[in-house]
Amino acid sequence: MSTHLSRHFESKRLALGLKPSELARLACCQNILKNGNRIRQFELSGNVGLELFAKVAAVLEVDSATIEQLVDLDRREFFEKWLAWVNEPIQPYLVIRLIAAIYRNCAVPPEITTMPDAEQWASMVARQENKRCCLVWSRRISSWFDEEGGLTGRTEAVPGEPNVPWTRIGGKTFTFGADLRSTVQVDWPKQPVAE
Repeated sequence: MSTHLSRHFESKRLALGLKPSELARLACCQNILKNGNRIRQFELSGNVGLELFAKVAAVLEVDSATIEQLVDLDRREFFEKWLAWVNEPIQPYLVIRLIAAIYRNCAVPPEITTMPDAEQWASMVARQENKRCCLVWSRRISSWFDEEGGLTGRTEAVPGEPNVPWTRIGGKTFTFGADLRSTVQVDWPKQPVAE
């Protein structure tokens, strides 16, 4: 997702009539095509390496005050979107750790309507399965259990970080469904970052 900062850089590049690879050449990049692609990816996603960012900012004559203003605007916008997302109601579910980095989801029974009851149920499942579990009560609050069913802690979501167990393979972040044949996408708002 583009950002105010990345769109500003793109508009400056376009105003000069430059292609991304031409900008990479002017920025004295070693591999023109590769860095031209990185510049374009920055314009589209907001993610960029610090060294390339500094070179491109210098060529496009984007001053630090403008950068700070746009970064602040992007941060505020990201936080507002994250706050709306984290407060959306979800159907609570349990994530069971099968083996390291492999998890499966299990719906909380519909008759369970309070967090204490859900934690008691999750504790029982963890004990019966002899597996670590995470009760995802909301996008904001998760409760973690050990193999004996003991509550090891509760965590609260923070912007840009997942608050649930997840697996990542090939850039996809997911857990397995209850039947282990399907996957459930794990999404959370991610803030573009300089790498």
